[in-house]
Amino acid sequence: MHPSLRRCPLLDHESRSQPLSYAPFPWSLRRCSDTGFVYLANPPAQHLFRDTFAWEVTHKAESRRRQRAEPVIHALSEGVKSFRRRVLKRDKVATLGRSIACSFAAGPIRLVDIGCAEGTLIERVVTGMPAGIAARVEPIGIEISTHLASVAGRTLSRRGGRCLHATGIDGLAMLEPASVHLIVLSCILEHEIEPLTLLRCCRDRLTADGRIIVKVPNFNCLSRLLRGRKWCGFRWPDHVNYFTAETLTSMAGRAGLEVVRMGLFDRSPLSDSLYAVLGCSSAKSSLKKVA
Repeated sequence: MHPSLRRCPLLDHESRSQPLSYAPFPWSLRRCSDTGFVYLANPPAQHLFRDTFAWEVTHKAESRRRQRAEPVIHALSEGVKSFRRRVLKRDKVATLGRSIACSFAAGPIRLVDIGCAEGTLIERVVTGMPAGIAARVEPIGIEISTHLASVAGRTLSRRGGRCLHATGIDGLAMLEPASVHLIVLSCILEHEIEPLTLLRCCRDRLTADGRIIVKVPNFNCLSRLLRGRKWCGFRWPDHVNYFTAETLTSMAGRAGLEVVRMGLFDRSPLSDSLYAVLGCSSAKSSLKKVA
């Protein structure tokens, strides 16, 4: 392997890999021969995600590009998203977050959203909780984008929380070990250059009965197979990892975590997104399945 290329994020050592044809020049997408994990081998430096490749910058640019390239498909996609959100009231991560947070019977509930953007996901998680439970929630956001961290800080302060302007790994290092009840990794692991290290940091900060909610693009979905390079899950260069149910489960295990929930609908090939709930493997005997 060329020394400048990133090794497979699932391994702590170098491995052979094969190039895949999806990525435009100069990006190199590869599949590890040992693990099957798909990853960007030459991502930008992590610090560039603070501003140059910040989420709000790349998201807007990619949305404009897709609108120009495929206006009809883009309009249909946005319409479906709006229908799910406004009419069907589907908000899977927030719903899972509320269910898990409400399962903690007593005491404070420390909730950490890594890659929290403007802090609106935490708002949606807390909204709809019984007032007594919502009052026990300590919301903490971690955000690498300079602009979004500032916005999230104002949003979370209204609920007695705060936002740490840092990478996920550095932000978690600012928190006490075994002090977090719920960690949300919604659309963040695909951006993380060291996802295994991040999951290990999550495990170390998680309480014995704590949970981690994960949402990532589903590389094994039917849409990717049909649309190829035009699949909505591809974002260059800020999506640097592409997960399947198998590789996400494997990475969780290597991080000292285990899958508490990944049902048929969570890993459906009909969905562009893959969902999972993780817990500490050392607490296996006390883990409860999440409905």
